[in-house]
Amino acid sequence: MTTDRNFRAGLTAASARLKEVNSPELASYVDTALALGAFRIRESGAGDNLSIRLPESARDAIEDAADDMGVASLGTVVDEGFRRFLAGEFTVEGRTYERRGTAEKKVNLNVRPAALLREQVAATGTSPMHVAADYLMKVFRTGPYAASNEGAALEPGTARIPQVPRNVREQIRAASGFRASMDIEEGFTKLLAGEIDPVAPVWADTSDMVPLKVRPNDDLFDKVKDRLKDVKGVTPMHVGIAYLLDKYGLDPATS
Repeated sequence: MTTDRNFRAGLTAASARLKEVNSPELASYVDTALALGAFRIRESGAGDNLSIRLPESARDAIEDAADDMGVASLGTVVDEGFRRFLAGEFTVEGRTYERRGTAEKKVNLNVRPAALLREQVAATGTSPMHVAADYLMKVFRTGPYAASNEGAALEPGTARIPQVPRNVREQIRAASGFRASMDIEEGFTKLLAGEIDPVAPVWADTSDMVPLKVRPNDDLFDKVKDRLKDVKGVTPMHVGIAYLLDKYGLDPATS
């Protein structure tokens, strides 16, 4: 059976071959398919409703954060979580149970994930509801992933809206999904630890610039800003975007 990973690899190889035989226009169509995730068409059909049991505060936090980020459908976030789970890139945290009478009120959050992905997750013996719940709480930093929990993700900060070329934004979204803010925080941490150099992307084409909305942690942002105070022409968001490109091996046609 052809997997999404094989499709991605095949499209990447096809693009490289087209460039080798001097067919850049045809290669650009393949690159667009990669950026937009067109290789996932087979699994894109929404399935039946999935009711996810969550603490009420987590449900509300997820809905509020998704609305703030302009997420059109939580089903797409769950689909991403299913894909990462199946690829071994995401694991469901061990569950702890509160004493009777102390547990927070639980409510349902209804989503419609892709039927094929849901079936594939269920076939692993892990409940799709548990995978969906954990991934949503991790992406939107609530429940066990809230900032108040030890070792959890950092609290989302002020919205930052750097301008990037449209094709770069689509490549970032396809590669990092809904984790771009956390990936940028990872880059910030590496900069502060001296593991990467402060650089700013230089775009070859600025004729179609669009906003990329992210919310890295404010305290971390301020530390990076202070670190860069003597570095001319480089801002924290320059570092963040450059790190995203490097982490996912994206080629934004920089010069």
